[in-house]
Amino acid sequence: ITIVDKSGVHSLSICYCHCPGALSRDMQLFQAGLFPASFTRPKTAFTFAVLDDFLLDNLECGTSAMNYYSKIRRLTSSIF
Repeated sequence: ITIVDKSGVHSLSICYCHCPGALSRDMQLFQAGLFPASFTRPKTAFTFAVLDDFLLDNLECGTSAMNYYSKIRRLTSSIF
């Protein structure tokens, strides 16, 4: 899964719980403090810290989502 955080964009391997009565994948991500980009078969999730930071950037500076994501990607790798 791709995790977007204030520190950058990270690829992590995760294992979902498949126990009887286990929550759906998106709800398991919520419990882990992540907001899934999709509620069916999530492949990307955002930390609530990065969502709060984007909201502040957007309100104060008018930063678009695309520009903010480009900034976060650059933190991870200067190649972008």
